[in-house]
Amino acid sequence: MHPEKTCPKCGEKMKDHTLVGPIVLCPSSVKKYKQFMKSYKVQVLTLIGLTLSLPSLVGHLNKSPQRNKDNILQSLWTWIITTYPDIVNHYLFGSVCAMTTFFISCLYFSWKDLARHESKIQKDWWPSLYDMIVTGVPQMAIYCGLNYLFWVLKPIRIELPEEAPSIYEFCRDFMIMLIVGDYYIYFEHRTMHNFPILRDNIHSVHHVYKKVFSWAGGYVHPLEDLAAVLTQVACPVFFLKPHPFTFWVFVSFWTLCLVDEHSGHDVWWSPYKWLPFSVGGGGAPHDIHHYKPHTNFGFVFCVWDLLFFTFEDVTDWYPGKTDFEPWAGAPENLIPVEGILKKDM
Repeated sequence: MHPEKTCPKCGEKMKDHTLVGPIVLCPSSVKKYKQFMKSYKVQVLTLIGLTLSLPSLVGHLNKSPQRNKDNILQSLWTWIITTYPDIVNHYLFGSVCAMTTFFISCLYFSWKDLARHESKIQKDWWPSLYDMIVTGVPQMAIYCGLNYLFWVLKPIRIELPEEAPSIYEFCRDFMIMLIVGDYYIYFEHRTMHNFPILRDNIHSVHHVYKKVFSWAGGYVHPLEDLAAVLTQVACPVFFLKPHPFTFWVFVSFWTLCLVDEHSGHDVWWSPYKWLPFSVGGGGAPHDIHHYKPHTNFGFVFCVWDLLFFTFEDVTDWYPGKTDFEPWAGAPENLIPVEGILKKDM
């Protein structure tokens, strides 16, 4: 394309056009495509299509009774089910794994905050010990209380398989749950922002914090907490039926990512650090969402933000910036309401 020539179709300069293989797209066509992909209707159609296809895509994977084809995880699995049989066979043991991961990882990032660690993203504000106590103690009291209550009132036991999953089965099911669950929570997050009644009465509780820290990740309305959990267990419970060990590792990793993305720290093991092409989520990408809430809805991955054009690149905001202000870089007509915007762009 000659950059100075004009397009006979739209009249714009050729340098402003997008080249996709042999196809030249006009700026107006690209804009329409982005608006189409960004629309909530496309989200709904994609969710319906994914949900309807899951039974045929993954429903058959774990129906074979002969699960294990290697012995790599067998000794570990045998030790777990023989050492703690009355604990791990409870149907809520996955919840205990998640709660324990949440507590330990929050303590890790709390240490970073109290030590004024250099990994902090917005270095102009640090949570105090008081902030951590008033946010963390009620959460842990509720989580521990509910887990104990259901553990006693509903002592439902599940039959654990004697065989461990193969490494292939473990990795396959782990990634399926991670990808499918991550899209579900992206859709849940977009839904919370799309409808004012949900945004202003439920999701606004979480967006009280424009500058987040680890304990703020679990600071949500009870209904949103339930919705977030359902997005992560829908695939494994209703479609995939993974091995219990795989599920426990998955919910623990998912919880770790939850704390990481709300930690306010840019740690080396965050997904966006080691996944290529900006497809990984984490603290730095999600930090942007809390002061520019119409961007970066993703959780473990940012691939959904890239696909549906809601992505804000981390390099535009970090590293090197220590003077962040709420809504910095947003249009002037965007007015925050209880920490979020009246209308998403």
